[in-house]
Amino acid sequence: MEDFSSFVLEEYMDDSELEVVLSEMDESALYVGHRTRSYIHRDFVEAERILFDDYLGDNPRYNDRMFLRRFRMTKEMFWRISDGLKNHDFFKQKIDAVGKRGLSTVQKVCAAVRMLAYGTSSDSVDEYLKMGDSTAMLCLKEFCSSILSDSSKRAKKEGFPVCLVASTAGTGSGTSHKCPTAYKGQFTGKEGKATIVLEAIASSDTHIWHSFFGSPGSLNDINILDRSPLVNNIVNGGTLDAKYRLNGKQRHQGYLLADGIYPDWAVFVKTISNPKNAKEKLFSKLQESYRKDVERAFGIMVKCFHILAYPARLFDVNVLKNVLQTCIILHNMRVELKISTEQDHEQEEGDEQQDLEVENGSAGLNSVDALFQQYCSKRVKIKDTQESAALRHDLVDHAWQHFGCKS
Repeated sequence: MEDFSSFVLEEYMDDSELEVVLSEMDESALYVGHRTRSYIHRDFVEAERILFDDYLGDNPRYNDRMFLRRFRMTKEMFWRISDGLKNHDFFKQKIDAVGKRGLSTVQKVCAAVRMLAYGTSSDSVDEYLKMGDSTAMLCLKEFCSSILSDSSKRAKKEGFPVCLVASTAGTGSGTSHKCPTAYKGQFTGKEGKATIVLEAIASSDTHIWHSFFGSPGSLNDINILDRSPLVNNIVNGGTLDAKYRLNGKQRHQGYLLADGIYPDWAVFVKTISNPKNAKEKLFSKLQESYRKDVERAFGIMVKCFHILAYPARLFDVNVLKNVLQTCIILHNMRVELKISTEQDHEQEEGDEQQDLEVENGSAGLNSVDALFQQYCSKRVKIKDTQESAALRHDLVDHAWQHFGCKS
């Protein structure tokens, strides 16, 4: 082959053209044998200094309002997250073999938060934070997994934070940009796109108390409810255990506001589709307005974290689930910071007493059969349609007594 190439060059080119071709071949040969991965010099220390000068220093260039707008959280919340993650192995600042300092905890947290807030690609933080594409994506995944790990430990330690007397149950969906072709039919929702459904429960302050993510978009609310751990959480965890008086009657279980597709269970309160009198019209108006809490919570969360507003670029469903749950946790932290410390303290004391009552009540059951019987009886009680109708009737009377004169 080499003899044939030299023959072609000598036979069909003059001396000047031959010299040019040979010189170009020699120069290219120098690079073909020594081609390696490109190296970009990134000054991590200088990038961290700029970050502190702009946002995190004593006299930053941008004020707290700009920080809240660009990071979707206050500085107090940002430092609280950074301090909680600095002991994780990934977020520790490391030094390489030549003594060069790596990315700091603040830089890694900042990259993950900015990607969640703006929904941009992983290489968008390179210009400001001097962080490579793969490193930024790894920061996002580790940030989400670490936040979930810390929150789960805290939840096991403190228990369920509050009993829900009247909250809203609903579903939302998010599109996936990288859904495999083999699963696209299963995950295609009513909008004709590959979607993954989120089931959530939110209260009037837009705090999200329950979430279940991962169901295919082809399922409706009933199918999602069958897959959801919501009923088991109500039965085993005492999520809706609460004592209150309604229309002169003492009740021991809270309820959730839901739309018409949900079943007639004792834990769901649905609107009246065809109200016949003023009392039923008032109740339907109040129920439908309060039921918007879950949609309002979705809207606030999507506006704060734009990564939920765009089609998902991530491939793994578990990673998508971690990202969504992290956004929910950050959203709840934003909501909790608006509540006064005194109210939080009183709420935690009430929860501790309630958790103790639930534990003491189930301590006498020593056999597996007794536990199973209790579980079955609670499930039957939750699915009692007559109790659902009685609860809605009491709520209709209660709403008319308190709001009827204003309508």
